[in-house]
Amino acid sequence: MSAALRFSIVLLAGAAITLLGLLVGAWWVAFPVGVAAGAVLIRARWALPAGALSGLVAWTVPLVVAQAQYGLKATSLSLAAIMGFNGAATIPFALTLLVGLLLGLVGAWSGSAARGLFRPPLSPVQKLPDQRLEVKDPVLAKR
Repeated sequence: MSAALRFSIVLLAGAAITLLGLLVGAWWVAFPVGVAAGAVLIRARWALPAGALSGLVAWTVPLVVAQAQYGLKATSLSLAAIMGFNGAATIPFALTLLVGLLLGLVGAWSGSAARGLFRPPLSPVQKLPDQRLEVKDPVLAKR
């Protein structure tokens, strides 16, 4: 299975599981899903975006649906006023999405780091033959 296909599967499954967790009130599910993404994907450069994007997508969907159904501008403006940002309705939305992104990202980072404790490195380190440094600078060669 190619890395891109595995990334896509982990991203979609992670977003779906996180979204289901959000719908039942378990907002923290993005973190264990990120840990699982970090453990499943071999390279951290694939695991970190998968965890972060799954958290971001899953936390975006309920906000978009609630905005379409109810219009959250008044609620967002009042929350922004409580936070001290008068007239900035996008700040509570941005902070909410940031929480989802960071939960998934930190989970994926933790899973990727923990994978190194239980698995050997991807490729063994090869020892190079002993080579002496050859000095080609005439000033340094005289010393």
